[in-house]
This record gives sequence, structure tokens and C-alpha cells, in this order.
Amino acid sequence: MKKALILSITFIAFIGYALFTGVADASAKTIDLKFATGFSPKHTMQTKVFEPWAKKISEMTNGKVKVTFFPGGALGKMPDHYDLAEKGIADISYTLQDYTPGRFPLTSVFELPFMITSATKTSVAMWKTYEQFPEFQKEYGKVKLLALFCHPSGGFNTVKKPVRAVEDLKGLKFRTASPHVTEALKIFGAVPVNMPVTETYTALERGVIEGTVLPWEGNFVFKLAELLKYGTETEFYTMSMMVVMNKRKWQSLPEDVKKVIDETTGLAMSREAGRVFDDTNVPMRNLCVKKGMEVLQLPAGEKDKLKNLTMPLRDQWVKDMTSRGLPGQAILDAAVALTSE
Repeated sequence: MKKALILSITFIAFIGYALFTGVADASAKTIDLKFATGFSPKHTMQTKVFEPWAKKISEMTNGKVKVTFFPGGALGKMPDHYDLAEKGIADISYTLQDYTPGRFPLTSVFELPFMITSATKTSVAMWKTYEQFPEFQKEYGKVKLLALFCHPSGGFNTVKKPVRAVEDLKGLKFRTASPHVTEALKIFGAVPVNMPVTETYTALERGVIEGTVLPWEGNFVFKLAELLKYGTETEFYTMSMMVVMNKRKWQSLPEDVKKVIDETTGLAMSREAGRVFDDTNVPMRNLCVKKGMEVLQLPAGEKDKLKNLTMPLRDQWVKDMTSRGLPGQAILDAAVALTSE
């Protein structure tokens, strides 16, 4: 009887220990975050921002968090990447707002012509505007927003005719970048042609278009510098970008992990992404020059003409936002002030 009691106690203790260690092992299990992008694994944001960030949060959580990247559209097509995160197919996604037209109307204020100063300043302004306006925050209400940023200013890149003045744009067929850029090109007298950037090389080669609006990085990464001859620098436009996280995944994370992610994203990641884009601008320009492109600058007077011609687009944007019950004027004013800080 006594021996049976001892065996029972030993068995119960063993079971208790097994259960305890099982719980401990479960709590110590690595959290694997799936990070999807539609871009190449060698993309600037991937190698200079996201991979260092993944390493940092792993170190800060003592290996508790691991980020696994799925670049090059491994989990879905480029336009699907916001939905990948919202639906939980990916835990985190990097994408452009323009891939989901109409979903982020207030964010588009930063894509208006001549809004960008530098990628760093404009990216910081984007995040601060998001923090300031509840209506802006509502655009991202279905996900956990980790960062807002943009690329350096894009100018006019052409195959044959250099752009040195407003008049030079008339009649030229340009691959366009966004609805605001499309309207601006029309105002300048150019002919905007809508197409994915991935189709631009063939279109330039066949003469379907005569130029494109892109930053230097785009000219080089998509190999357009092999065909383009001139690149006219001006603060014409930028494209807004975002890093978003599945909301359910975010809510499931332990509080200490949430704290680490909050500390390393938001304004910090937005600023870093803008800074990295700015830092790569000159090297990318130099690579384009090596491919045979000539760098041109618009005279101050011509730049002012272009900017003044696009001012009605800002007024129209405010009217559009106001008609939706959104504080368009207040957000435009804040964006202009913040990008100038």
C-alpha cells in the first residue's frame, strides 16, 4: 500500500513536471513573422531597412521573434500585398498605396505635384500627419500600420528630346505614375500613358512612349537607363508606401514583443526608410550616368512655372476630400508645413 502511494505521488509529480515544462516550452516558442514584398530580395528597402530591422527585433527579444521574408511576389502579385496582410496570408507586407486605388484618399496628399522636399522629410511628415488626424488613421484601421514613407523626387526621363523647359514637355508621351501625375502631365501638354512600371522598358524600346517619370533608382533598377538619354531633376512627385501588419497577428503578440515592435517602427522606421532612399539617390544617379544618361536641371523660373501650373490640383484635392466629409484643407496645410520643417 505504502509502495503504491509513493509510486502514485511520483507519477503525479512527473506529470506535473511534464506539463510545466511543456507550458514553458510553448511560451518560449519562437514567433515567426511572415514578411511579404512584391519587390526583388535585393531591393533597397529589403536590404537596407527591413533585414536590419528584423535582426534588431530578434536581438531585442533574445531570439523570441524571427522574421521570414517572402520577396519577389512569393505570396501574391504586387497589387495584392495590402490584402495579404489584412487577410492574414502574410503577417507583414510592404506595398504602395496606389496599388489599391481609392482606399487611402488622405494619404494621397503627399503624391500631389511638388509636395516632396526630400524622402526623409516627407516620410516624417507622412507619419506625423497620420498621428495628428483620426481621419487619416481610419484609412489604416483594418491593419496595424508600421511605417509610412516615400521615394526621392521623380523627374522627367526621356529617350530623345531633353526637357529643359515647360514647352519641351508638350506632345511627349510619358509613362505616368499616379492619378495626380497624370493630371499634371496633361496640364503640361504631355500625353500620359498608363502602364505598370514593369512594362516600361518594352514600351520605350518600341517607341510606344518617349519618356517616363521616375526617380533615379527606378531608372536603374528597371534597366531603363539603358534606353533613356536624359534625366531632368525636379521635385515633381513621389509615391507613398507603407508597411502594414495583420491586426489579429498583432493582437496575439505578447506585450513585450509589441513594445519592441512599437519602439522600432512608426516614426523611427518611416524616417529610416526615407533616409535610406535619400542616401541611395546619388549613387543611383551615378549608375544611370554610367549607362549613358545625361543629368539636366530645370532653371528656377521653369520650375516655378511647372509648380504654379499644378496648384489647381491641390485646390481640387481639397474639394474632393471636403465632399467626402474629410478635413482636406487642414491635412494639406499640415502636410505642407511638416514637409518644410
